Amino acid sequence: MMQMVWKYIEDLSGRGIDPWYLLQLLFFWSASVLPMAVPIAVLFAGIMVFGELAENNEFAALRSGGVGFFRMTRPLWYFLAVLGIGMFYVSNNLIPVANFKGENLLINIAQKKPTFNLQPGYFYHGLEGYTVKIGQKSDNEVWDVMIYDHSLRGQGNYRLITSPYGRLIPLAGGRWLEIELQEGSIYEEVFNNTRQERTRRPYVRAHFDTARFRFNMSTFETGNLYEVQRANQFNMLNLTQLKVSLDSLNSAYSDRTKEFQHQLIVRFSVLEPDSLRSLETPLATYPHATGRAFFESKSALDQNRILQNAIFTAENQLERLEQMKMEMAYRRELAARHSLEWHRKFSISVACVLLFFIGAPLGAMIRKGGFGLPFVLSVLLFLIYYVLTIVFEKMGRSDVLTPGQAIWLPNIILLPLSVFLTFAAARDLTWNPLRKNAHSTSVQ
Repeated sequence: MMQMVWKYIEDLSGRGIDPWYLLQLLFFWSASVLPMAVPIAVLFAGIMVFGELAENNEFAALRSGGVGFFRMTRPLWYFLAVLGIGMFYVSNNLIPVANFKGENLLINIAQKKPTFNLQPGYFYHGLEGYTVKIGQKSDNEVWDVMIYDHSLRGQGNYRLITSPYGRLIPLAGGRWLEIELQEGSIYEEVFNNTRQERTRRPYVRAHFDTARFRFNMSTFETGNLYEVQRANQFNMLNLTQLKVSLDSLNSAYSDRTKEFQHQLIVRFSVLEPDSLRSLETPLATYPHATGRAFFESKSALDQNRILQNAIFTAENQLERLEQMKMEMAYRRELAARHSLEWHRKFSISVACVLLFFIGAPLGAMIRKGGFGLPFVLSVLLFLIYYVLTIVFEKMGRSDVLTPGQAIWLPNIILLPLSVFLTFAAARDLTWNPLRKNAHSTSVQ
């Protein structure tokens, strides 16, 4: 949460935003801390409490009365069951709502000032029809400005505006934003009116000393900072919504793959367009020998032209293939993030139980309570769990592991340790990591 605060502290402070909205924003952000805060709290509490009980010879008194370790912790099993169910409810119902409200509140606060979230090195999509990227900024001055114009529907980024320096000037009380650029260039593609597919497009390049571009900011002047902006982020969905979104993403991925496959066949096939199969036809069923027969039936001059055109077409498609590769990788990663979030809602509850059965036995074995050695061991164990979670999750996003494996492997790795420590504590084994000749004893 402090990372988020320091990330936006410069833009949040001194911008005329009511402190009440900032406090609510921090409250919404704090919900995302719970999946990490609760497991370490359970781990730390287990080590500290059971370590203090052992240090004060409470365990000896209980054992003399015939109360073993399992019976001693039995009341806590019910508490862990309630805690696990509660954490699942929080992860599935409360955190998505908090993320949704916090994200929308942040977006609406950002739109109160045009320079908010215009961070150096990041693309800003807050202006409808335009994407802006800057290199540096100071108050209303910006450097290394790039403006991508995609305001014409269906034409993509047809115009690019670059400038080494510019100024942001609010007009009419903030209802308009004027960007004044100095010594820049404009690159614009030229479209013709034909409906045929265009493989080559000329462009116009122009230079300017001073240019001014105005953007309508009236839509940003809403007084309702809780107005809904978007709700399709994976961390804002519950289990049912994640399942629906994941099915939609997988279906879109499959359809996009078939569509691109068909486009390549149409572009490179020597068959007549009417003889091409449908989009659902498997790729392996397309005839391949026809191309060679068609090529050999032509004269040497026509063959040379065919080869030159083929080389030219293939070179033009290299960039498109790279773009498609990036698009498909993004689609796979987006689907993986949804699946990871689906599994995470269950794994948090299990992690709380596992870390308790690591912390409580370890506290009983080291026989130390308070904020000394138990605190150090708690932090080290949790860092191991946290590092495993981050590493495996990153592997899950990059298709090295399945999302299920990436989320559950940290718990699977901790399971043998928790079982070993629990049975070791049940046998009344002791361990003092601060002593060189640490030994174990067993009470018969």
